[in-house]
Amino acid sequence: MIARELQQNPQAEELNRRYFETAADAVVIIDESGAIVQLNTQTEKLFGYARDALLNRPIEMLVPERLRTQHMDRRRAYFRNPLPRSMGGGSMLIGLRSDGTEFPIDIALSPFWTNSGLFVASAVRDMTRQRQLEEELRQRTRELEEADHHKDQFLTTLAHELNSPLAAVAYSAELLLQPGIAAEVRDRAARIVLEQTSFMRRLVQDLGELPRVQRGDFAIRKVPIDLARVARLAVEISRPLIDRHGHALEIVAPSSPIRAQGDAARLAQVLSNLIANAARYTPDGGHIRLAISREGRAAVFKLKDNGIGIPKKMLTEVFDLFTRLDGAKQKYPGGMGIGLAFARRLVEMQGGSIEAFSEGEGMGSEF
Repeated sequence: MIARELQQNPQAEELNRRYFETAADAVVIIDESGAIVQLNTQTEKLFGYARDALLNRPIEMLVPERLRTQHMDRRRAYFRNPLPRSMGGGSMLIGLRSDGTEFPIDIALSPFWTNSGLFVASAVRDMTRQRQLEEELRQRTRELEEADHHKDQFLTTLAHELNSPLAAVAYSAELLLQPGIAAEVRDRAARIVLEQTSFMRRLVQDLGELPRVQRGDFAIRKVPIDLARVARLAVEISRPLIDRHGHALEIVAPSSPIRAQGDAARLAQVLSNLIANAARYTPDGGHIRLAISREGRAAVFKLKDNGIGIPKKMLTEVFDLFTRLDGAKQKYPGGMGIGLAFARRLVEMQGGSIEAFSEGEGMGSEF
């Protein structure tokens, strides 16, 4: 009927046809009954139907079945008050392709009258990519908010972690300045200064290296190494902390050397970090076991303790930056939740992987 009326003005018909067919959006024209009376090529492409399969069919065939009754109600309401506007009132609209897949769409409605009555042209735009971009933006916003939260948490923790050793150093310095100080008091104060400055030095070193490790901007020198020697080096580094807590440390290794390609210094750093965590989060007099083995083509370190354990829901999260177990924060002060994140990155940069295992709180841990 629309075509017949346009035929009275051939030039107008040609202009309208060209505009209609070259429109970037799918355009569907319906009559007051909701039947499709005209559509452009873009509509065929978007919905996957041939033109003849849609002509004179209800517009609701392009809508998921569960939404068709609602769509008919909206369509009838619109024809009672037809005005140029978008459809949906800001809510997400869903289209249905011929293969049954659903996708988000945006629809702009334009009513017009002819001698045959009222018609509505619907310009339909596929919003799939925009919705993906919006979700990516929301995800990025969540990540930035989380990073900002971690930054605040980090600064608070850093202030706390530095305040405690600084207070101990200041107190020890005051003792050392007192005249006639007893030798045992002087020695104890000197040990405190040494221990606390050593702690702060390690903390500053970790903080300095962490950004480079996170970016992967870090030199890894992979050469043939003896894993037992790496383990002994890590134990040497961690020995003062182990002895301070009275732990028993057991090293289990095969009689023949296990060799692999890796950076001995960085692997020792990872192991000493894990041993230090085991020593710190195991009640005094605990047992720590470091085993070295070969499983297939992989060389494996396993560090097991009988410490406070890890809730199962936290087994993957413990490797996230600034993550600490809630119970450990109060009972075992010290630490900023960067060691395991640091260790994971160093292991991954050497082509390896690291996992945590635990039966739960109070059941010990294994890495």
